[in-house]
This record gives sequence, structure tokens and C-alpha cells, in this order.
Amino acid sequence: MKIYTRATVPDELAQAWLQHMRDFDTAHPGCHFEIVTESDTKSVADIVRDINIHPALDTQFFARRKPE
Repeated sequence: MKIYTRATVPDELAQAWLQHMRDFDTAHPGCHFEIVTESDTKSVADIVRDINIHPALDTQFFARRKPE
């Protein structure tokens, strides 16, 4: 089964939400998560800090062009 979730989370709770999902993933080995983060207010460095969870995630970064 695939479940798609789109969460709008306050900036200060982003890391906690990602850690919650990672804890679930770790507790249930049959699960696989693909997580996309985006922010109009956070820098790439801030997002990298948010995804610094344990155990670490495999990560890929994609930059979106700003509209002209």
C-alpha cells in the first residue's frame, strides 16, 4: 500500500516531524519513506539541519528555479 501525505508544519516543528517519521520507519523495517521538503522561508542550510535526524536519511537535493 502507498500512502501519500502532504504536511504543512510550522518551521520550528519540521525537525521533530521528520524525526517522528524516521522513528516509525526504523521501528517497522518493511516501511520505506520518500520525503520531500520545500520552504519559501528557510535556507538550504536550515533544511539540511531539519533533516539531520537519526538514523540518518539517504538524501538528494534538487533546486527549483525561482519564477522570473
